Amino acid sequence: MNETLQPPGWTERVRAASALVLAPHYDDEVLGCGGLIAQLTAAGAVVRVLFLSDSGGGGGEQVADREAYGRRRREEASRVCEILGLAGCDHLSLPDGALDQRLEEAEQGIRRAIFTQRPDLVLVPSPLEVTRDHRAAFAALHRLLAPLREGADTGEMLEPLRGLRILLYEVNHPGHPDLLVDVSAERERLERAMAAYASQEERHPYWNAGLGLRRFRTLSLGPGVELAEAYRRLRVDDFTTRSPAQLVRHLGGLPEVGEVREGPRISVVVRTRDRRDLLAEALASLAAGEYSRAEVVLVNDGGEPPAVPAGYPLPVVRVDLTQTQGRAAAAQAGVAAATGEYVAFLDDDDLAAPEHLSTLAGLVSAAGVRVAYTDAAVAVYELEPGGWVCRERRLPYSRDFDPDVLRVDNYIPFNTLLVERRLFDEAGAFDTSLPFFEDWDFLIRLSAITPFHHRPQVTCEYRHFRGGGHHVFGERPRERGDFLEVKARVLAKHAAELRPDVLARAVDTLRADLVAEREGAAAARRELAARRDELAWRQAELAARQADFASLERSHSALSDEYHALIGERIRLEERYHALNGELAAVRGELAALAAGHGRATAEVQRLYDEEAKLRAVVDDQTAHLGRTYAEIERLNGVIREMESTRSWRLQSWLRGRPS
Repeated sequence: MNETLQPPGWTERVRAASALVLAPHYDDEVLGCGGLIAQLTAAGAVVRVLFLSDSGGGGGEQVADREAYGRRRREEASRVCEILGLAGCDHLSLPDGALDQRLEEAEQGIRRAIFTQRPDLVLVPSPLEVTRDHRAAFAALHRLLAPLREGADTGEMLEPLRGLRILLYEVNHPGHPDLLVDVSAERERLERAMAAYASQEERHPYWNAGLGLRRFRTLSLGPGVELAEAYRRLRVDDFTTRSPAQLVRHLGGLPEVGEVREGPRISVVVRTRDRRDLLAEALASLAAGEYSRAEVVLVNDGGEPPAVPAGYPLPVVRVDLTQTQGRAAAAQAGVAAATGEYVAFLDDDDLAAPEHLSTLAGLVSAAGVRVAYTDAAVAVYELEPGGWVCRERRLPYSRDFDPDVLRVDNYIPFNTLLVERRLFDEAGAFDTSLPFFEDWDFLIRLSAITPFHHRPQVTCEYRHFRGGGHHVFGERPRERGDFLEVKARVLAKHAAELRPDVLARAVDTLRADLVAEREGAAAARRELAARRDELAWRQAELAARQADFASLERSHSALSDEYHALIGERIRLEERYHALNGELAAVRGELAALAAGHGRATAEVQRLYDEEAKLRAVVDDQTAHLGRTYAEIERLNGVIREMESTRSWRLQSWLRGRPS
C-alpha cells in the first residue's frame, strides 16, 4: 500500500446541513471537534451530539460516587450544548470504560440517531485513539455500516445513508489526516466550553492538551493559522469493503488483533505457482490472523517449490505437484492433504483479513451450519513507481444463499468459504476437465447437500492487478475466448436441476437486482449532474471574483506607484526644509553679530521667515495629501482582505498552490 500519510498543507471549510457527533464521553466533542461544531452551527447546520457512555469514571478514574459524578458531567454537557449552539444532545448512558463490551447496544443507539436525524455528516473518534471507549465508538459505527449492501433486503436501510460523509476526529492521539480546518477564530468559544466542563479541568488540564494538539496541527500550514483541527474523510464504502482491522491499517494504524484459540481446526488450502511475492503477501495475511487453530496446506502446482518464511506461526503442509495440473487438481490435492475439520481456500494472489478465519469459525459453530461464507472486496491495483497501489475497491459479490441463483451464476468467491471436511467426500471431487469455474461447479453440487450460512461482512480481499496478468480471467473475464464456453459446460452438467421453476426464480431475482442497480446508477448520475451544475456555477463565480481581483490589483498597483512618488517628494521637501533651517540658523548668527545693521538684518530675517512660512505651507499641504493617500490605501487593503476571506479566494489560492 503506497498511500501518503503526510497531512495537507492547506485548510478547508466543511459544510453540512445536518451533522451527528458521536462522543464516547462528555467533553470529547469539545476536545476532538469543538471548533468544527462551532463553525457548523454558526453556518446554520443542525448539529446533535450522541453521548455513548454515562461518563461515570468507570474508565479507571478515582471517583467516590460514580453516579453523582456522571450526573455532574451530564449537567455540564447541557451548558456546553448551549455554548456551541447545538440542536440537542442525546445520551445512551452505557457504562463508562466498557463500551467495547456493549457494542451491540451502541450500534443500535447510533442506528436510531442516524435514522431519526438523517444527517449528511457523521463525526466519530478515530480508531487510532489510545482510549478503548474511543475505539469502541468507531467499532460500533463499523458494525452498523459494514453489512449494508445494495439489495432488496437493505435498500430501505441504505436510503438515509446514501452519500453520508464520515469524518474521524482525534482527541488523545494524532492520526493521519487528509483534512485540516482552521479554528483560530473559535478559540474563545472553545475555552468557554471547556471551562464549563469544570469537573474535568479540576482533574487534568485537558484544554491545554487540546490547545497543544490544535497548535501542532498548524505545522504544515502557513503562519496565518493559529489553531487547526485534523480529520480523516471516509465514505460508507470504506466500511463495507474493509474489515475493522483492514480499515485501521488503511488509516495508518496497527490493528488490535487478539488470539482465538478455541474452535474447530481449519485447513487453509493455498494454491500457488511461481508467484513468490504474491504468495508471501497471502501467507503473511494468514499469519496476521486472530485464529490460531489453523494450518496452511500449500499446494505448488508444478512451479519451483516456494519457500515458507522462517518462524512462520502456523503449521504448513506442503504439496508439491511435479507438473502443472490446473486449478481443480491443485484444489483437490489440497483437500486430500488437509487434516482440519473444516477447509478454507486462499489463492496466492488474494489476502485474508485478520478476522477472516475467526469469523468463519464462529459461523460454523452454530448448530447445523456445515458451510459458511462471508464477503470479499474486489481490490484493483495499478503499478506505480513505488509498487502496486490499490486504486479501486468494490463489493460486487454479496448475496445471501440462494441455490436457484447459484445454479445460474456464481456469486460466492471461493476465498470467502469454509466447508466441513466430510462434505468434500459427499459432494465429490473437483472437476479437473474444467480450466476454471471448478469452484462454481463444486458449489452447485455442495448446495444440493446442505444450505450455506452467509454473513455480509468483508473478511478477505479478491485482488486484480491491471496489466499484471496475475488473474486467471484477466481484467475483463468476458473477453476471454473460452469464458462462455466453459460456463455453458457447467450449466450443461447441472441442467437436470435447472428446472423451469428454478430458472424462473433465478432470472426474476437477477432481473430485480439489475433494475435496482440501474435505478441506483440513474440516481447517481442525477446527483453527479447536479454536482456538475453547481461546480459550473462556482467556477463562473470564481471567474467573476478573479476579474474583480485583477481590477483591484491594477488599482492597487497604480496607487502604490503614486504613493511611492509622493514619498519621494516628501523626502525632497524634508531635505529642503532642513537645508532652510540651516540657512535660518546662519542668518540668525549674522543678526547677532551685526547689531549695527539691525534694521537691514531684521528685514532680511523677516524675508527668510516669510519664505519659511511658504515652505511650511507646502510641506503641510503635501503631508495632508499623503494622509489622504494613506487612507485610500487602507480602504483598498480592507477591500482586498474582505476578498481574501471569501471561499472563492481561498479556492483560487488553493488551486494556485496545487502541484501541477
